Amino acid sequence: MSLDTTAIAPLAKKALLGAALIGAVTMSSGCGALISGIQQAQQESQGASDAPPPASDTPADAPSDPATDVPAAEEDVAAFDISVGDCLNDESIVGEVSEVPLTECSSPHDSEVYASTTSGATTWPGEDGMAQEAQEFCETEFSTFIGVPIDQSIYQFSYYTPTQDAFDAFDREISCVVSDPSGQTTGSLAGVAQ
Repeated sequence: MSLDTTAIAPLAKKALLGAALIGAVTMSSGCGALISGIQQAQQESQGASDAPPPASDTPADAPSDPATDVPAAEEDVAAFDISVGDCLNDESIVGEVSEVPLTECSSPHDSEVYASTTSGATTWPGEDGMAQEAQEFCETEFSTFIGVPIDQSIYQFSYYTPTQDAFDAFDREISCVVSDPSGQTTGSLAGVAQ
């Protein structure tokens, strides 16, 4: 996604580890996992693995119909219009953004917004101060959302923070997003405890 500096929407910064960005951070334990294993573990813990698969009127070897196999619609929304529970296809986004690609959580996606807060700063704390506030808030909320602390998780987080211009215009929301470093996920990661 290209940087749109002419958009009316306020700008936000997405921070990522290892990138040469101001306030760069992503927390991860360095472990990897496949989402199918997580989903299987969730189903087994709910007793779903003992249930027979649902009956279908469509034969298993029937060809799919491209007209009905349409992926979920994706739309670009203002960075400060995302909410907890939204899913994004934002893996390629770095630096300042005004819009992010929103998609259905039931479709494969790059990240999920798991927490948000309004910055407690009354004056611009500087880029480092904003990043520190986001880091501390998102790390605390991560364990609440996922179910284990970041250092025990296979997932990572990043965050969107306001730029100074957005902060000065009273857009002070910090949004935390969780992602799987091994690729896209489907569904919510709430309570996966991994």
